[in-house]
Amino acid sequence: MTAPLTLTRPRPEDTAAIVDALSDWQLTRWLTAVPWPYGPADATAFITEAGLGEYAVRQGDRLLGMVRASSSFGIWMAPFAQRQGLAERASVMALSRRFLQRSADVEANCLQGNTPSAALLSRLGFRPRVEVMLWSQPQQRHLPGLSLGLTRADFARRHAIALTTPRLVIEPFRPADLPDLHRIATLPEVAAKLLLFHPDMTPEDMAPLFQSDGLLPPMRLTVRHQGQVAGSIGMSAGDPPRVFYFLDPALAGQGLGEEMGRAFLAEIVARFDPPELLADVFLDNQPSRRLLKNLGFQREEDRMLSSLARSQPAPAAIYRWRRRVRA
Repeated sequence: MTAPLTLTRPRPEDTAAIVDALSDWQLTRWLTAVPWPYGPADATAFITEAGLGEYAVRQGDRLLGMVRASSSFGIWMAPFAQRQGLAERASVMALSRRFLQRSADVEANCLQGNTPSAALLSRLGFRPRVEVMLWSQPQQRHLPGLSLGLTRADFARRHAIALTTPRLVIEPFRPADLPDLHRIATLPEVAAKLLLFHPDMTPEDMAPLFQSDGLLPPMRLTVRHQGQVAGSIGMSAGDPPRVFYFLDPALAGQGLGEEMGRAFLAEIVARFDPPELLADVFLDNQPSRRLLKNLGFQREEDRMLSSLARSQPAPAAIYRWRRRVRA
């Protein structure tokens, strides 16, 4: 299987790969801030001075390119990594992290004639703002271009979290999902395993918990199985955020919980790179405890927790997932 994309800090050992990519004139001619010819000293300076919003795009141990998602956005991909959808995926990951910081919008510039870049920016949700003249460092002259802007709302409409696994579809909540989610979450055997739901809740009581565009936490996504609402998975805001989920008990014993959890966790890690995640689970909820263990969470602290569906607090535990330390 192809390794998933990851975003990391650029590293000194990336120097040769960066120089190799940016020595291709057909790539560098469309970049405005890159010197030409490009040498090891230029790569070393870039790596040393790279801001927190600048990421190396990797597939396994291989460097594919660089993406910047700060107040301004920019990306380049090595020639061998182009025309495969990798630039769009890396851009979505980087921009998700930018909007997680509550940025109102992001700017970008594009040189006139750079059709692939213009198409990528359009797919990401950028809208043209004004024609500009841009200084091209490699060409040493001003060239006509376009200034564009991206809002969170435009980005969310195109790139909210939406996942497809072999048996499930996980996507943003829609109002039409509420009756089925209400039916599942208010089942006594389900509500007793959750904190905020109880059998006497009305759909109107529950609706505010699901109001999210599916882009940033807090969020609750809808899980579908064979076209039918099967449950929900999401995470809170905060540091560290908490993961929560439920599935229709009629689907128990099929491994759907782990399939859902693995897909959601992988996407959250790819987009937001959280150092850690938490999950609260009652000790009498053996399937959830087993699920969390299989996902890499570890039981760390026991405490009494209250559920709106329980008459009194019950023994529970906090499970913690930690990001692997990279070498």
